[in-house]
Amino acid sequence: MLVAVPNPATTQTFQQAISGFSVLENYRFGTGEGCNVKDLNDLARHFEPYGIAGKTVIHQEWERYQPFNSNNFVFTPKSLNLTATIPPGGGLFAGGIHSGQIFTKATYKPEATGYSAYAFEVRMKIPKGRGAWPAAWLYTKHYDQGDGSEIDNPELFDMQNQNTFDWTGSDHGPGQGGEIYSLKTNKWVWHPGWDFSADYHDYQTLWTPDAVYKYVDGVLVYAARFKWTAPGPAQFIVNLAWGSDEDDLPGLKPDSLSEFPGALRIEHIMIWAR
Repeated sequence: MLVAVPNPATTQTFQQAISGFSVLENYRFGTGEGCNVKDLNDLARHFEPYGIAGKTVIHQEWERYQPFNSNNFVFTPKSLNLTATIPPGGGLFAGGIHSGQIFTKATYKPEATGYSAYAFEVRMKIPKGRGAWPAAWLYTKHYDQGDGSEIDNPELFDMQNQNTFDWTGSDHGPGQGGEIYSLKTNKWVWHPGWDFSADYHDYQTLWTPDAVYKYVDGVLVYAARFKWTAPGPAQFIVNLAWGSDEDDLPGLKPDSLSEFPGALRIEHIMIWAR
């Protein structure tokens, strides 16, 4: 029998908010001591390189995601680097960039996949470069199980009107509700005054049946009422997009080959449940 999970106080840190949760997964990426996802074989046991869109290019993006390979999924002693590269014959045009993404094979949905609430943390360092579009998010695995429900934390754009100093993390779909709490500097972004590309940060999401709470380095940044209305559960995803021709993403285009290779460095992913 599932037990209802109360929504946390907005004054609580992430660790306080998930008190009583149990660790489901603790993926530590790298070839060094203490890491448990050390190579492409380990990666393939727990993650997939393609999700709901398959190999199709969406949002008029410039990158094409690749199967697991040593060029776009690079292991260092303490990280997995999702790496955007310019392949032979490629370049600064739509489809001219290769990149990487990971989707958990496991799926999640409060009150539907065994637990009342879930929490996610990805520790990562984002790249800097015009057109970079790194993100961590939750989305359904199959088209027939989706309705646009989506949870983002973070989604960072290096483009005309915002850059690596600006955090964004939106909810999408029919289940969007009213705001509970916000540190946002304006309607769209939180601008804390530091460059997110300068160091690693912990991006943390608490997902209850009726709300989503988003933290950075343990501090609550944004919370809103939210219902996951899609019939299917979600995969947890980390990806490095790079470039787009969409009109509502002005300037999200690389303008120099010197930006490449560019890497989204992932140290760990942790998942809790209650």
